[in-house]
Amino acid sequence: MTTTNIAPHAPLTIDELGAAADARWHELDRARRIPQDLHDAAASAGLFRQLVAPALGGTGRPPVEWFRTGMALARHEASLAWVVTQGAAELGWISAGADPEWAAEVLADPLGTSASTVAGLGRLAVDGDHARFSGRWAFNTGSPNATWIGGIALVDGERREGGSPVVRWGWVPADRATIAEDWDPIGMRGTGSHSTVVDDQEIPMAWTFNPYAPTDNDRGAHRCLVGNGNWPIATSIAAVQIGNARRALDEARTVVATKAPPPDFVRLADSGAVQRQLVEAEGLWQAAVAVVERELDSMWAEATLLEELSPETRVALHRANVTADRLATRAVELACELSGTAWISPGAVLGRCRRDALALHGHVSVNGMSTEHNAKADLGTVVPSILV
Repeated sequence: MTTTNIAPHAPLTIDELGAAADARWHELDRARRIPQDLHDAAASAGLFRQLVAPALGGTGRPPVEWFRTGMALARHEASLAWVVTQGAAELGWISAGADPEWAAEVLADPLGTSASTVAGLGRLAVDGDHARFSGRWAFNTGSPNATWIGGIALVDGERREGGSPVVRWGWVPADRATIAEDWDPIGMRGTGSHSTVVDDQEIPMAWTFNPYAPTDNDRGAHRCLVGNGNWPIATSIAAVQIGNARRALDEARTVVATKAPPPDFVRLADSGAVQRQLVEAEGLWQAAVAVVERELDSMWAEATLLEELSPETRVALHRANVTADRLATRAVELACELSGTAWISPGAVLGRCRRDALALHGHVSVNGMSTEHNAKADLGTVVPSILV
């Protein structure tokens, strides 16, 4: 298949960018990453700076607009949507919580992006204004395209009150990290979520901070991006899952309107069973959108007033994202069921939607311990932590 690369810095709309990625999905699957020209086009459109505080030159959008952008991209290509929504959260973290001079350095590059992860544990040995930093981390989304690579690390010799370890994130310029090309999953193949390795090296302490700790930086409502749990990641998942589900439902509607299988050769759209399933699936999708947008609006109103989030707001938003993930995943499954075997053909849109939904559904931010922690925080037996 012949593809035409996008000219650098081409001013594309969200739908144009998404359609370009969809047209090249084979390329994303084979390379297991976003093509650099598509990534640069997203950066040039400001999509990685949606949550960057205006004081550092970002667009400073309300999170609900960033969420809608993620949904719109995922209607075309889930991997691109995940890289953009998560990449925007990364730069949002840095602009809100990091050393302001370093944040300005990162953002001085108009194509600058960050990729960091908690799937691993590095080492940070602090010595005044510098530190020795090293580690290996998995699932580092967007790492082949990022200009800065990072991960969570234990701070040598430091303990919190009660004895728990102290952690910080460290970053290095991409040319000082190694990408281990080990990302080869069934779904979300184009996210480039390879393992990354940082060999032992000295870095300025300014290249480190903890996104899960409160910040002294004056960033207005955007301060809620740090020190308030994992909501940017969980909301990224919801955005991609809902957009992907919309793609599946649109495709299913096309299939049932034209498919008339034997032996009676009646259009699927004329089947009462199909009609009932379609109503259920569309209702699930509507509910998924509504629950997240409602809680994002409520969260942003609180952040605008207080510049931080209450435990109740954090629990409610996380619960909305968990619910949206479940509803959207089920909507994709229903879209495949009501379309018959249309989803099983190699490269079928419905098949791609299903594999991507199931792959992202397993993310720790909306599954496993995070859901248990949500219930405990809701019941008041624990204080919300990085999980919620």
